[in-house]
Amino acid sequence: MTNLKDLSQDIPGHDLKLLGSAPYVYHCHHFNLFHDQTVEDALGQEEGFKIRSQAARRAAWHLISDAVRAKGAATPVERLQLAASIFSWMGQGSLELLADANGGSARGDHLHYSFAWREKYGSKVRRHFPIDAFAAGFAAAATEVAFDLTPGMLSPGEKACFACRQPGCEFEIVPASESDPAEPVDSETLKRHVRTPGTGIEEHRITQITQGLNEFLLGVEGDHRGLVQGFGIFITRHLSGYYDQTAYDTIHFIEKQAPQATTAVESLFGESGHVCVFNTFGNLLLSPEWEGLVGPVQGEVEEIVTSCAAIARSLGFGHWTVEELIPGERLVMHSTSNYEFPFYLETYGKSEKPRCYFFANAARAIMQLAHRVDWPSRPELTEDLYLNLFKKGLKWDIEETCCCSKGDDFCEVVVTKRK
Repeated sequence: MTNLKDLSQDIPGHDLKLLGSAPYVYHCHHFNLFHDQTVEDALGQEEGFKIRSQAARRAAWHLISDAVRAKGAATPVERLQLAASIFSWMGQGSLELLADANGGSARGDHLHYSFAWREKYGSKVRRHFPIDAFAAGFAAAATEVAFDLTPGMLSPGEKACFACRQPGCEFEIVPASESDPAEPVDSETLKRHVRTPGTGIEEHRITQITQGLNEFLLGVEGDHRGLVQGFGIFITRHLSGYYDQTAYDTIHFIEKQAPQATTAVESLFGESGHVCVFNTFGNLLLSPEWEGLVGPVQGEVEEIVTSCAAIARSLGFGHWTVEELIPGERLVMHSTSNYEFPFYLETYGKSEKPRCYFFANAARAIMQLAHRVDWPSRPELTEDLYLNLFKKGLKWDIEETCCCSKGDDFCEVVVTKRK
């Protein structure tokens, strides 16, 4: 596999990660499946697949183009091989690209979305519609870059899907009805929109942990399947533009076509913050790697909250700070950079309301974990425990009092004990 570590970098002080100039973050399969299911539930299966594959193609086109220039991949074969290596390095599985300038096909094995869906839901639910929209969009983008085609000239579809209990995943890549030359939300975009980094409670501790986690995560490699499995989860290095495009396009569609459902859809995208903090943050805190880097978790509220701020930074979620913490009563978190508001401002302009759904709800989930989980007993983070914490016993209310997507100088989330 091509060495891609030299393409990975951070935007100093802002805790945002780049591969070339493309922003990326770490997210686990629980989050990825929940996010895509929310898009699908809101828009329907066919339209949801179209929106997701289009977002994947846009984000991946700029990523692959950057890598091709950096690595000097000159021929179509070299470019397709490089794209396949990037796909596996991201933890997305193995992708074989069989295409020419007119399109073609692709085959996928152990694709993150379909494989993880079968692992999580396969024994309970039978799926009948393909799920691998990200892989489909990535395959189309790789083909466009390989043959120097205009972005958006090709359109992908999934003909067979492992999540639907078929042997493997098969894609077709055909000419699109119209091109889609969207401008990238890249490193320069992020630098234009982020604010001056702030400091908060236990800044030294958070910074130290973040540095250690950054070094550890950069060394994490995928296995022979192209999957990254650890801490009891499947991890991806994923393009944040994919999450942003799919979430905001879905919400804007609902705002226009079914405004009465807007709050429900926004709440579901917000719940993805609960899903991520519980599964990704929680499993990291309980991992041997965390114990070796930081020490065993004692379970004190301030320890959990500041540890979670460090985890968020190391995953590329942005510069999160703890401004105020009163155990049992209140948490105030700030963010002068995250992966949500720069995309929103660049793509849609200034908003009339807060738009950092993930950040706001992640803050609430952090307080729930800090107060409701018995960390010294090293509990298993099961689906039953998640439902008990976030469906039956949620003890906190949130208000996003400031948001950079509105033009504020920082994002602020206030978490208070529910009365």
